[in-house]
Amino acid sequence: MEIQTLVRSDKKLTPENVREFLKENYPEKYKLIENWEELQGEFDVQKLGGNEYLVIYRIPEKEFEKELGIFQSVEEAMGAFLSTALEHGWEEVPKNYVIYHADFVEGGNKLIAAIKTEEGISTYDQLKLEEMMKKMVRYPRVVVYSSDVLTYIKDIYPDVQSKAYVIAREIAKETGSAPELEELGKIYGVDTSTLEGKLELIEKLLQNPVKLPGGKEVNLKPYWYPLEA
Repeated sequence: MEIQTLVRSDKKLTPENVREFLKENYPEKYKLIENWEELQGEFDVQKLGGNEYLVIYRIPEKEFEKELGIFQSVEEAMGAFLSTALEHGWEEVPKNYVIYHADFVEGGNKLIAAIKTEEGISTYDQLKLEEMMKKMVRYPRVVVYSSDVLTYIKDIYPDVQSKAYVIAREIAKETGSAPELEELGKIYGVDTSTLEGKLELIEKLLQNPVKLPGGKEVNLKPYWYPLEA
C-alpha cells in the first residue's frame, strides 16, 4: 500500500529525515505512523517546487499480517489503516482513475451521465446514478473537466469532491482562467457533441502539455498528485 501527503519545508527533506520532520511539524500526519508503528514501511520524498514536498509512505502488504490478531483478514486491516490515514491528512496514491461527465438533454429536463474506465464507456440516466456510483467508488481518483458535474452526484456520493481531479481548475491555476470544454474540442479535433466524445477529450487532457486557445500550452500536475498540491 502507498499513501501520500503534501508538506512544506524550508529545509531539504529526505527519506532519512522526513519522519522526524513530520513528528515536529505535522503531528497529526505523524500520529498515523505512530499509532501503527508495528507496520514497517519506507518513505519516499519528492520536491515539487518552492518549498513543497510530496511525501509517500510505502507499506508492503505482508506487513498487515501483523494485524490478524485484531482484524479478520489482511484486506480488512488495510481498509482500517486507509480509513485512519484519510482522517490524518493522507490519501492513497491513485493507481487508476475513472473519468466522469454529465449533460442535461431534452431541453434541460433530463440528466444523462457517463463514465469511462478501462472497461470502456457506460452511460446512465438520472434514475440509475446510484448504479454508476457503485462503479465509481472503486477508483481512488475521479477525473472531471469542470466541478459543475460533481453537484449532480454529491448527494449520493459525498466523497466524490475529495477524490476529484478537476482539469479546468488546474488550468486556471496556471493561466488565470479555463476555456470551455467544447472550445478545447475544436483544438484537439474531437467531436464534443456527445458524452462519449467529451470523455475521450477529457482523457486526452491528462497528457501534458495541454493545448489552449491562441496556440498556448500548459503543463498540469499529474492526476495522482495530492489534490491539495
